[in-house]
Amino acid sequence: MSKEKIIVTGGCGFIGSALVDRLLADGHDVLVIDNLCTGRKENVDGELQLARLDVWSDQKKMQKVFEKFRPDVVFHLAAQKDVHNSMLHPMKDAQVNVIGSLNILEAMRAIGGGRVVFASSAAVYDPDARLPIQETAPTRPISPYGIAKRAAEMYMWNFSTHYPVAAISLRFANAYGPRSSGMPNVADVFIEKMLKGESPYVYGSGEQSRDFIYIDDMVEAFVRAMKVAWCGEVNIATNTETTINRLFDLVAQATGYEGRPDYQEAREGEIFQSRLDTSLAQEVLGWKPTTSIEDGIQRTVSWYKERQ
Repeated sequence: MSKEKIIVTGGCGFIGSALVDRLLADGHDVLVIDNLCTGRKENVDGELQLARLDVWSDQKKMQKVFEKFRPDVVFHLAAQKDVHNSMLHPMKDAQVNVIGSLNILEAMRAIGGGRVVFASSAAVYDPDARLPIQETAPTRPISPYGIAKRAAEMYMWNFSTHYPVAAISLRFANAYGPRSSGMPNVADVFIEKMLKGESPYVYGSGEQSRDFIYIDDMVEAFVRAMKVAWCGEVNIATNTETTINRLFDLVAQATGYEGRPDYQEAREGEIFQSRLDTSLAQEVLGWKPTTSIEDGIQRTVSWYKERQ
């Protein structure tokens, strides 16, 4: 494998740090851009090249980083990731997720171009889209977060069409796995609460479903995405629905927790069902998930128990 110069934005976060570990293990020269608001340097194994800055507000500083490092590939993961928070603060969400993404593209264009792999989301889809959702389904997001991700995707496509920037947007389902503390997802919130003997909140009936994807499968998708010339949007998921109540039961079984959920009012801006078709990912990336929800939960619980 050839050695690449790679920038990872948000590389100290949950997904980003797992990706950085893989890229370093593969022998690449990696620089992380992260403001460390939610990410932590200790998430990354080994020595870390870090530029601490905001992708949306520190454009000039970031441009200098790009000019000095001159990456071949950029993995853009830095984002405001909380759907509920985007409903409360849509302007801030747009600044980080839209302007931040555009700044990355402009920085890449200014040094002559290269490959950009963008971490998008299933939140871009119409909540009434037919399941399993294909990439051709309507994109009518119901949260500012989803709107911003869709806008960023459109900039990715525009730059791929008009400039020497080859961008691919990976529409991820719900990620879970070790190291998610700081910006935890529902699976990891359940694990942390149950290991403390506390009853987790379940918003709504718990019969809402998600397509949960384990972190190792996500990282593999990222790595494959930087090696192909294909541009556009592609789903990265498992094509499997798991209800929140079922997830609760799986985590309870793995942790030995015997309590019941603390049901709360459903939160605005969140879809009820999600399951993504992964046929295109298999076609253009040669990728498919290998970790079941049962195995992934067991691995994640084991990781948390080792650190108690």
